[in-house]
Amino acid sequence: MGLLPLHIMSALQTDLFGTAAHTSERPSDEIVDLVRGRLHATLALVKSAEAMPWSDQLAIIREDNAFRYGKDILPPAEGAALWAEFDAEMNRLYAIMNDGKEPDLGD
Repeated sequence: MGLLPLHIMSALQTDLFGTAAHTSERPSDEIVDLVRGRLHATLALVKSAEAMPWSDQLAIIREDNAFRYGKDILPPAEGAALWAEFDAEMNRLYAIMNDGKEPDLGD
């Protein structure tokens, strides 16, 4: 999966210092369509994967976060439905990834 263009990422990112985002401004239809396309592509990737499709933990976290925040750009019902599918697939892939490993108890 490629990264989103800078102008789209800036529309999705919150202020580093925590000032309130412009919640009354809806993203343009172009941005919504781009995000929707990326979410559907990521969902297709995880659905077809027999193992975690990203090689390192940071990549997994980045993709999870991109999906988590991207879904909020879509209409609420659509975003929630896509998130539910993605989350279920990620749980499946984590189970495969961790099969046979001892749990990390954080000791």
